[in-house]
Order: sequence, then C-alpha cells, then structure tokens
Amino acid sequence: MERIHKIDILIYLFLALALLGLADSAYLAVSYYTGSPLSCETIRGCNEVANSPYATIAGVPISTSGGLYYVVAVVGGLLYLVRRKTIYATLLALLTMIGFATSVYFLYIQVALIKAICIYCAASAIIATLMLIVAAIIRGHDVNNHEEAEILADQKNSGV
Repeated sequence: MERIHKIDILIYLFLALALLGLADSAYLAVSYYTGSPLSCETIRGCNEVANSPYATIAGVPISTSGGLYYVVAVVGGLLYLVRRKTIYATLLALLTMIGFATSVYFLYIQVALIKAICIYCAASAIIATLMLIVAAIIRGHDVNNHEEAEILADQKNSGV
C-alpha cells in the first residue's frame, strides 16, 4: 500500500478549498444572473452587497471573477499534483496572494463603503486565506525537498 505523504494531504486540502470556493462563487453568480435573492438568514446584508454598484466590474459580477480564480486554482493544484514541479507550487503561492489581497479589498468595501456584510463573500475570503496558507506550506515543502535532493546529489557526486 502506498504511503500518503504530508504534501499530498496538503494538495488535496488545497483542491477541496478551491472547489468549496468555486461552489460559493457559483451560487453567487447564479443568483446574480437569475435575479434571485440570496438566502441570508444568519447575517443580513448579502443582498445589499450583491446589489451594490461594487458587485460588478465592467458589467461582470465579482462572483464570476471569483469563480474563474477558483477554477485556475483547481487547475494549478491538479498540475502540481500530477507534475510536482516547483513552478506550479510557486504559481499557486502567487495566485493565492492575489486572491487573498483581493478578498481583503472586497471586505473593506463591504465594511467601509456598503456598510453590510455578505456571508458568502466573507466565506470566500476565509477560503482564500486558508488557500494562501496551504499554498505557502506546499511551496515551502517543495523548495525544501528540492534543496535536500540537490545536496544529496552533490554529496553523491563528490564522494562524500
């Protein structure tokens, strides 16, 4: 039986988070395109945020952009899972930094300008934050493994 490595668990966690974020974005996008109100029982404000002028950029809903972000994250995570190339770990880390920064900006808009909180948007921000943390750990693990492999190869080649 093949042993499951810590890095594999992290990659699967990253993929699960990205799929959860995609589902969240899809719900928001469907609501936008169908014109149906969001189900917001616990915290009022979802529909105020979703119907605000800040909910779209150039006529494209933020939720659609978020969905695209999560699709790219899933593809990047799958590429790293299959290929195990440092470039994919680096790209995941950079992508999630952008996603995190964007989430912080949109949370600021909700609190400071709209003065309402969308629980689905906040959930997406939490997901983006967790993805950033996991991607940073994956990147760190990947770099450490490559450095160890290079040291071992150098030692082997020099006869140490």
